[in-house]
Amino acid sequence: MTQAFQCRRCGACCRIKDGIVRVSEAEIARIAAYLGMSEADFIARETEIAPDRKSLMLKSLPDGACAYLTAGNLCRINSVKPDKCRTFPFEWTNADSAQTCPGLRSTP
Repeated sequence: MTQAFQCRRCGACCRIKDGIVRVSEAEIARIAAYLGMSEADFIARETEIAPDRKSLMLKSLPDGACAYLTAGNLCRINSVKPDKCRTFPFEWTNADSAQTCPGLRSTP
């Protein structure tokens, strides 16, 4: 199914309530540099501790949307986005991904 996947740029995958986008040290460094921030400032302002307390994750907006999703459904940090975002749906999906992502549904 994912081999024929074509992103429809709807932003649905970036609006999952309670979605968790963990960030590694390398991703933090990459995103912070792209945004012109120090890593410490990026961590303090743009991340929070994941619910399992094992890593940092990107903060979301109150409605669950990724803080980097623009009004036009584009990623403001696309060229440096986390691997979780970069590899969906080719390397991973959730059980409900097809219901969330129109690009994963059968072609009409």
